[in-house]
Amino acid sequence: DRKHLGIHNQDGSVRMWLYKDKGGDGVRLNNGNDGGGDWVFNKNGHFYSPQALHAAGATYQEDGNIHGSLWGGDLSGWLNNTFVRDIRLGHVQEVLIWQGPGYRDEAPHVITGVINFNTDEYPDSVQRRAMQKNINGNWINVWFM
Repeated sequence: DRKHLGIHNQDGSVRMWLYKDKGGDGVRLNNGNDGGGDWVFNKNGHFYSPQALHAAGATYQEDGNIHGSLWGGDLSGWLNNTFVRDIRLGHVQEVLIWQGPGYRDEAPHVITGVINFNTDEYPDSVQRRAMQKNINGNWINVWFM
C-alpha cells in the first residue's frame, strides 16, 4: 500500500510527490513531472540522493569525490598532488672502498649494501640507491637535510 501526498500545479499536473511504501525503505520525495529521481530518507538513518549533492560551494559527487574551493577543485586531485603515494629505491650504484672512491653521505642516496668479497675483516665495496617518492604519478628524488 502506497500513500501519496501530492502537490499539483493549477493544470492538475504533479509538481511533487511525498510517499512511503508500507514496509518500504523510507520516506521518498519525488520531483513529479520534472523528473530527477527519488530522494530517500531511509529508515536506517541514511539519506540517498539520485545524483550529486550540493552544500553551499561544495559538491559531493556520485563517485564519492568532493569538489570545493578548499581543495582547489576535486579532493582526489588535492590528495594526489599533496601526499606521497609510494616510495622506492632507484637503481643500484656500486664502487670499491679499498683503493676506490667510496661514497659520501650525499642526497638523495642511501647506503643499501656493504660487501666483503674475500671474507677478510675489511669491506670491499659499498652500494647505494636514490630514495624516491611518488607524488601525482611522478617519481621525485628525496633530498635530505
